[in-house]
Amino acid sequence: MKCVKWAIALFSLAFATVSVANVSIEMFQMNRQVGQLLNADSAEAFQQSADKFIEAANQAKGKMPRSLNGDQSQFAGYQQGMQEVIDVVSQAKLLAEQGKLTEAKATAAQLNALKKLYHSEYK
Repeated sequence: MKCVKWAIALFSLAFATVSVANVSIEMFQMNRQVGQLLNADSAEAFQQSADKFIEAANQAKGKMPRSLNGDQSQFAGYQQGMQEVIDVVSQAKLLAEQGKLTEAKATAAQLNALKKLYHSEYK
């Protein structure tokens, strides 16, 4: 019986660790893409980075960060914040598609302020 309890405990710990690591990985990917967005030398490169950012952000949006301790109301706020970030990048990507790389970068620069805001609330 002790073996079963230990196995369950170990499995639970491993699952919790993987879940947190996945959010961390996606946040790392998003952070890396912000740098690539701001330093893109072409509209095409900007759009590729925007696509990668949006993909990682959508994945992170669907996972509850451990720091929220299962609080569904905070999770809803976290998801709204993630959607706001996705919307900013989508808007910037649209500008890049129109050949307005400078404006796209200026729009993407808003991400740093959003990161500070939402990390203070949900990290």
